[in-house]
This record gives sequence, structure tokens and C-alpha cells, in this order.
Amino acid sequence: MNILDVIQGTQEWHDARANHFTASEAPAMAGVSKYQSRADLLKQKYTGVAEDVTAAQQRLFDKGHAAEAAARSIAEEVIGEDLYPVTGISEEYPHLLASLDGCTMLEDVIWEHKLWNADLSAAVEANDLPEHYRVQMDQQLLVSGAERCLFMCSDGTRENAAWCWYEPDQKRFDALIAGWDQFRQDLADYQPTEQKVAPQGDAPEALPALKIDLTGAVQASNLPDFKSRALSMIEGIRTELTTDQHFADAAETVKFLQNGEKQLKESKQAALAQTASISELFTTIDELTEKMRQKRLTLEKLVKAEKENRRNDILRQAEREYDAHLGRIQEGLEDACSWPLRFPAPNPGVREAMKGKRTMTSLQDAADTAVANGKIQADEAARQVRASIDALNQEAEGFEALFADGGQLVCDKAPDDLRNLARSRIAEHKDAEEKRQAAERERIRQEEESKAKAEAEREEQQEQLSEPDKQNPLDTSRISQAAEKGAALKPARDVAPPETVEIPRKEYEALLEARAKLDALEAGGVDNWSGYDDAMAALEAA
Repeated sequence: MNILDVIQGTQEWHDARANHFTASEAPAMAGVSKYQSRADLLKQKYTGVAEDVTAAQQRLFDKGHAAEAAARSIAEEVIGEDLYPVTGISEEYPHLLASLDGCTMLEDVIWEHKLWNADLSAAVEANDLPEHYRVQMDQQLLVSGAERCLFMCSDGTRENAAWCWYEPDQKRFDALIAGWDQFRQDLADYQPTEQKVAPQGDAPEALPALKIDLTGAVQASNLPDFKSRALSMIEGIRTELTTDQHFADAAETVKFLQNGEKQLKESKQAALAQTASISELFTTIDELTEKMRQKRLTLEKLVKAEKENRRNDILRQAEREYDAHLGRIQEGLEDACSWPLRFPAPNPGVREAMKGKRTMTSLQDAADTAVANGKIQADEAARQVRASIDALNQEAEGFEALFADGGQLVCDKAPDDLRNLARSRIAEHKDAEEKRQAAERERIRQEEESKAKAEAEREEQQEQLSEPDKQNPLDTSRISQAAEKGAALKPARDVAPPETVEIPRKEYEALLEARAKLDALEAGGVDNWSGYDDAMAALEAA
């Protein structure tokens, strides 16, 4: 880190904090602060104006500083080194600043001190620190580059001192950086709104006390004036509620009307105690009582309905803003990916964040914070998907057809897992293709070998025949036999033989075998055998 030459608490220190995002502001940025909302931090960073510190807050700060100073020696004993208060800026993230209660000379250990209380002490003893303290130390560790942080709560005494160690976590660092990136974007887009004071409900102007004096008849009563003013007041009550002020006024008016109903009933009972029923008096009181009741019921329904409407408006606007952010992410991923995909968007939890919030201001802040955190989570998920897309694009080049499910894979698999899967799938494909090609080559080789063998057999058989036999073996043999005996055969030229004859292979082989036998008989002098002439005559007759 780059250490600033400023003393904590001075104007120079405050100026440096105003121009950076500080570790103590990190919990508010993340929406987990006990003391400041994210919306208030946005406004503070936009205007540069922080809320004034009250006298009570200053007394608490002074008490904490005194306890910190007294506890420094305890922390130094635990760490085994001297500690120095330091304010530094991150070299890698120069917009981030951290003020450290203590840091060792080698900057490898830092110290964070909080004022002692029983709940925090129990959390420290269980090593289960509240999230807002963890986020603050995340930034302190990120800025300082320290290896660990000693978290201590104490009142400056050894009796009331508890501590535990907190160490860096890269995933939390990534979340912190992403959170500040989103905050910077929101700050750039920030539009200040009219400052509103927390509304205090105003009931209508109080009615005069209704006085009735009866002695068998109404002796004295301001009922006509009371009725006129009461009806005018009832008609003037607002029933269109749009702001926190309207809701607060309506809530107070409901209480006022309840009291008015009660007052009228009590006046009626007081009159009854004095005399018998007087029609005009009681009719008027009943009329006013019913009108107040009806108006009260209407207001109660309006308050409930309008609050629900405003809640739904805030929810829908938050969802639209988040959906628009997801649309931009989806478009960017589609441009980078060769396969169709659907970005698996995380749920920002807007509805859950708004539960239990009663005022419009708290509802709006809860929704805005949930959307901001949702954007951070979505951006981180999109970075993972983009990394997986890059990995698959590299590994699948030339083999895109093997990854019809590529869009689903990049959303489900981390880059390293996806690389391994792609390489395995491509290797399996190459192995299968090599086997297929080898089988094809073997099939072709066997066919060629079979053809060559058949051709060789045909050539060998042809070579065993004389030259005349090769042209027309059957007719030649007959002519040769007839010439030797001087027999007159029908000339073969009378029927022009075809130049080639096509016969089945088996028949052709049978003819060759018969020809070989005939050649053997002729060589053995068959023409001298008895019966030869008869055979030739029969052949001629055929």
C-alpha cells in the first residue's frame, strides 16, 4: 500500500477519506452496515457532505479512542511486535483507502479495535464476527496486503478484552472489488432527490368538547355548531395517499377518529344518565359516530392498500432495473458465444429484502441495495461464463460440431473443468474417427486383395488355353475334330457367333474343366478309340 503522511483525525485525513472509498464505508456499500444505508452513502459521496456528529456520538467516539489507546499494549503483546496507526491507499486499487488502528513495521499484521460490549465479546470468543466487521477488515487486508488481522474488542483493560484472528479470503476480496465497482457505477448515475424529513402525522384540528345539559329536555347544547364543524372536518380528511407524509397523517387521523367515536359515545352515555331519550340529540350523535366510523374504516383500508401499492411499485421498478442489467449481460454473452445460451441469473432477493420494512424510505433503500448486490453477483457470474466461453472457444476450434450443448456447458462448468471436458470429448472423437478410418482402410484393402486374386486366377486360366481357344473355344474344338476325320460339319460361319459371351462364373469354370478333359483325351488318342466316329456323327446330327 501507499502510506499517506497524515495523522488520523486531522483535516488532511478527512480530506483524503472524502476522495476515496474507505474501509469503514465498505459495510454500507455492501448493505450490511448497522449505522448507514447504502442510499445514504451514495448521497454522502455525491454531495461530499457527511452528517454532523452529535454530542452523544462524539462521546462514544472519544471513549472508543481512549480504549483503543489503552489496549494497544495488549495487542502488541499478542502479536509480539510494535503497532503503528497507518492510513494507506491500495496500489492496485487506488480508489480504496483504509485507516488501520495498528500495523507492524513489515506490514504483515494489522490490528482492528472495537469498543467492548457483551454481545461482541461473545461473538469474538466464538470466532463468529458480524458481517459488517468482516467487510471492513476485508478492505483493510486488501489495501495493506497484510497476512492477517488481529480483531479485538475491549474497554482498554485486560479483564474486558477479547480477540481473534481474521485472515484474507480471495473470494471475499473479489466480492468487495465488485461491490465497489457497482457502487462507482451507481454513483456516476446518481440523481439527487429532494431531501425529506421523516414525516410526523398531523391529525385534523381538535373539535370542541361536546357539552350536554339535560333536565328532562335539552337545556343547553352546542350540538349544531359541533355537528357543522365535525362534518366539515370529516369531509376535509385526505383519502389520496402518495407520500410518507400522507401515510403518517392518515395514521394519526385514524387515531383521532377513534378518539372522536369514543368521545361521542361517552357524551351519549352522559346524556342518558341525565334524562330519557331525546330523539334529536341521540340521532345526531349516532349520525356523527357512524360517519366517523365509516371514514376511519375507509382510511384504514386506504392506508393498507396504498402502502401495498407503493410497495409493489418499488418492487416492480427494482425488478425492471435488474432485468435491464441482465439484458445487457445476456447480449454481451451472446456476442461472445458461438452457441445459443441463457444466462443463469442469480436472484437479487428484492422481495425478501423489503420484508419487514414499514416506511417508503426504508422500502426503497432495501430494494436499491438488493438490486445493487444482485448486479454485483450477476456481473461475477457473467465473468465466469465469459471465461468458460473463452475456454471452450479455444479448445473446440475446428470441432464445434461436437459441442451442440456448448451454451449449457459454458453456464454450468468452470473454465478449467470445461477445458478438461472439451479435451476429453475431442480425444474420444479423434480415437473413434481413427478406428473408423482404419476399419475403412482394411475393408478397401480386402476388396482390392479379393479383386487382385480373382484377376490373377482369370489370367492363369486364360494362359492355359491356346490362342485360338481364347477367341472361341467351343466352335474351334468342333472344327478341329471335324477336320481331322474329314467330316463335313455345318460351317460355323453360317451362324455368326458373338465376339464375346457372358455366362455365370460357375458355368464358365465347368466349361474350362470340360475343355481340360477333352484336351487330355485328344492327347491320349481318343480319335483311335472305337465309337469315336459314332460320337462325331451324333454331334453333327445335333
